[in-house]
Amino acid sequence: MPPSRNKWPEYQELVLKMLEDHSESLEGLREDMTRLRIEVAMLKVKSGIWGAAAGLIAVATYLAFAFLKG
Repeated sequence: MPPSRNKWPEYQELVLKMLEDHSESLEGLREDMTRLRIEVAMLKVKSGIWGAAAGLIAVATYLAFAFLKG
């Protein structure tokens, strides 16, 4: 039987490379999540402003009709 070669150095390189790749992927996902959180917060503010504007229009319309009726 031929002597078996130690494959650990090759395997170790492969494992380290895969860990680095996964680390980079996770960092990219973290950046994406941060960006999405900011975008969601901005949308919440915008929807609040638009909701308030819609409410003011409804109230102003009601007051205008009430004032015109007498």
